[in-house]
Formats: sequence, structure tokens, C-alpha cells
Amino acid sequence: MSVKPFKFGRRIFLLITSFLLMAPYRALSRFLARRPLVYLTWRQDPTSTMVVNWMDNDSRSPDYVMYRQLDLPRGSSWTLARGFKHNFADDKKRIIHHVELRGLNSDTEYIFTIGSKGTARGGSYLKFRTLPKSIPSDFRFVTGGDMMHDRKKVDAMNQRAAELNPWFALLGGDLAYANADKKNVSNWEDWLESWMLNCVRKSDGGLIPMVVAIGNHEVAGGTGKTPKDAKYFYSLFPMPDKRSFYALDIGNYLSLILLDSDLTERIDGEQAIWLEKSLSKRFGKMPFVFACYHKPAYGTAKPPSGTKDSSKDPLAQKIIKHWCPLFDRYNVTAVFENDHHTYKRTHPLRGNRIDRDRGIVYLGDGCWGVDTRDVPKPGEVWYLAKAESKRHLICVTIRNGKPDYVAYEADGKVIDRHS
Repeated sequence: MSVKPFKFGRRIFLLITSFLLMAPYRALSRFLARRPLVYLTWRQDPTSTMVVNWMDNDSRSPDYVMYRQLDLPRGSSWTLARGFKHNFADDKKRIIHHVELRGLNSDTEYIFTIGSKGTARGGSYLKFRTLPKSIPSDFRFVTGGDMMHDRKKVDAMNQRAAELNPWFALLGGDLAYANADKKNVSNWEDWLESWMLNCVRKSDGGLIPMVVAIGNHEVAGGTGKTPKDAKYFYSLFPMPDKRSFYALDIGNYLSLILLDSDLTERIDGEQAIWLEKSLSKRFGKMPFVFACYHKPAYGTAKPPSGTKDSSKDPLAQKIIKHWCPLFDRYNVTAVFENDHHTYKRTHPLRGNRIDRDRGIVYLGDGCWGVDTRDVPKPGEVWYLAKAESKRHLICVTIRNGKPDYVAYEADGKVIDRHS
């Protein structure tokens, strides 16, 4: 008796079985592709507010967030907050929602759901924690920039950030490498998905809020442009004062100064005037003031021709002329720079010279999840104390009134430590 009919029947059976087994996963894949991508930011006081943002493709979905304190008894009432939505710049397929929660208690865990007046089925919800009003004994945040050449790299470093359990992440631009190009809008989805899936604090499962600066890869044409040339960046992030330079104060102990290094705002003029006023206002009142921006004053890997000194670059010279004297005058704690795809730490600098007693250290150079560039050899550039061609994030921990800076690779190896 021939076995061919049995072989043919077996093939049909396997095909049908494979289809039935794979169908739920295809459905799940389509569901995942449509799921909201949630991210947290602030427009004001991080001890009592939180902005819940999400991207989806449903223009009819309501801009609702239901939330309550985690430690309340089961059955406790939830609070409804309403927000607003808009197209993702000129992309009509993607919708951005923003809901600001106000009047929150400091240093408190909250659970929340989005897009409905009802609470989540089966107890499924997301979490965050407000920041404390007074600095705790161990206060920690992470910082870095130049984040996503590919998903593997950014996923790995995002996971490292989560392992460190920071209160927030200070991100110095070049986030999704979308270049304000409509053809690259899906890069933003990838970047947001990586953040939502990986940047969840290991200690309590809370989403890590982000504080962002603008980079050249958020802008069509790079430097010297205007806000309309960075439409997707401005659409995603509801920043204070609706501009790319702003300050964010945390309790009575820490201020973040976010600046635009000639991308959609000029270094001199209005921004420099604002910077002096902002630093003067906080001088002697805030123990810790950190500045963050994209293009560096004291870089590592983009020198003009004929020199290894990246600070000779014309844009770097503008920052050294208009911003660095203000950092010196008002004793900024540290400055985080990005863009060069390396790691660096400068000697303490003041007045464009090494000053080991009163100088300010400039750290970073942006290499969260991108390919690296070469760095100068030790001693080749006068201001560099440490330079490495390695992907990294910097973990800033304030203990007993003193900041400690540790640069980590994605696998947890320490590149550098400074305190």
C-alpha cells in the first residue's frame, strides 16, 4: 500500500495546525503594534505632579487617566484626570495624548490606567513614584544622550538604567535618530517602546520619568534651525514654557537647567539672558544645579581640522563664551554634554582653564546606544581627564550632600568614577 496519501495528509495536517497555532500570535502581534506607548514627563513640580503621555493610533480614544495611591486599601476610589490629544505633528496615523496629574503627594507610589473611565481589568496597571520634597540620604538619577542607532543597543542600556533604580533620567538629545523626517516616524515608536518595556525600576516596577534636551537628530537640517524644524520633538514633549530651554526644580534641593545648543534656539541672545536669570535666581538657594545640553563645549571626537581639540569648534567656542562664564559665576554643580558618541570627563574647569579647587567638571559626550567614535590619547587634549570609546550612561548619586558620578556600560562594567 502506498504511503504517499498519508504523507500528503500529514503535510495538510501540519499546515492547518501551524496556522491555528500561529494565529493567536499574529493577533497578539497586531495588538502589540497598536498598543499605547506610555512615557512620563514633567512640566512643573516633580514632587506633586506627573504628565502621563502616550502615543496610539486611535483618534477617538479618550484622554483619560484613572489613578490612585498604591498603598490605599483594595476597593478605594480612583481619581479621573482629563487631558488633550493632537496628531503627531503632520502624521495623521499617530495620536499623542497628554494628561497632567496635579496635587499628588510627594515620595508616593501611584498606579494608573489610560484611555478609560474604568479601572483596569484583572488588576493590570502602570506605576510611578513622585519625587521627595527633601533630599533623601541616597538620591539617584541617570543621564546620557545619543540613544538609538538600533534597538539592541538602546534596549541593553535602558535595561541597565532600570537596574540602577533612578528617580528619573536626564536625556541629552539625539533620542530616536528620526531627523524630523516623516519617513523615520517609526523610529519614535521603536524608541518609545524600548523605553516603556525596559525603563521600569527594578525596585518597585515604576516607569522612569524622562527630562529631555533637544539634539541635532531631532531637527531637520541639524543646527541653526527653528522650532518648526523639530516638529516631532515638540509634538512629543509638553515642555515648560513650550520651548527647548527651561528649568525644572525638585523640592528645595536640586535644579535641572536644560539648554538648546544652537539647534532650534541660539546660544547667545535670549537664551543666554534667560540662563543668567535662571542661575542667579537659584544661586545660594538650590544646593545642586546641573546643566544639560547636546552639543559640547569640551568635546572629544569632532575637532576642527589640524587639531585634536574639539573645544576649538566654532559652536563650542560660542558655548564657552556665552554659557561657561555663567556656570562659573553661579557655581553649577556639574555640566552634562552629549553628541560625540564617546565617554568623557574633564578636569575641573573655570575660566577655560584647569582649576582643581573651584572648577566645574563636564561629563558625558553622548553614547547611550550608538556606534562609538575614536577619542584622543591620554594627555593629547588639555581639558580631558578621561576619555573612552565606549557606550555608557552616567549614574549620579547624591549621598550626604555630595554627588558621585559613575559611568556604566550596558553590562554593568564601570568605565569611570568621580566624586
